[in-house]
Amino acid sequence: MEKPKLTAEHAELIINLLRNHPGVDMTLGDISDQTGLPADELGAYLADLVSRSMIEQETTADGFDVYRFPAEFQRGTMAPSN
Repeated sequence: MEKPKLTAEHAELIINLLRNHPGVDMTLGDISDQTGLPADELGAYLADLVSRSMIEQETTADGFDVYRFPAEFQRGTMAPSN
């Protein structure tokens, strides 16, 4: 089976979901439930976004991969400068 191609529409959908939930780690299942994207395709999309440093991935102690939008790219999360 050919690896699914990440489209701009799918990338935007995933990135917006993660960006709109700052500080929240989401599993593949969480992202699939919220976006409606099939989990078997979503895994390839997430790997592509991680490889481009557009999102972050971490494996938890219990072996689950979780994803989040990088805090340094999150708007409005830094304290205002005086």
